[in-house]
Amino acid sequence: MFETIVSIISDFLNNYGYISLFIVSFMGGSVIPLGIPEPLILIMLRTHNLFLIILVATVGNTLGSMPTYVLGRMGIRKVFRRFELISQKDLDKASKRFEKYGAWSLLFTSVPFIGHAIAFVAGMVRYNFKPFTILVTIGNLIRFVFVVFLMHMGYNIF
Repeated sequence: MFETIVSIISDFLNNYGYISLFIVSFMGGSVIPLGIPEPLILIMLRTHNLFLIILVATVGNTLGSMPTYVLGRMGIRKVFRRFELISQKDLDKASKRFEKYGAWSLLFTSVPFIGHAIAFVAGMVRYNFKPFTILVTIGNLIRFVFVVFLMHMGYNIF
């Protein structure tokens, strides 16, 4: 029974691993964080290319943060308050960080919970989209290189 389940999961990842990683990374980077990519990365490290894992996770997470930025730029705070996607406390923290550190705070948009608020605040203050994308990509790249390196070396980051 267990071998059958492992076989099914292995077949799925061999066929759809990168697509799955992209979707999970995108959702994890979006304002509706439905997953974190680290568990999937841990499984994929056994059979998939390290560099492609980093690339796919980085691109997915970066693209996932863009709708949050756009919503902030459009000034759609009511949606966030109504559905409690970003708490007022997190939004206040992110605003203070953005005021204090400016654009450099965008390197931390991949940090769970507070990262979404930072992307939203960047949109609210109408920060330029091109540097936003570059800094968010760099932050995500650093995150996934670090995560993959630690996992590949055998460290349990969970």
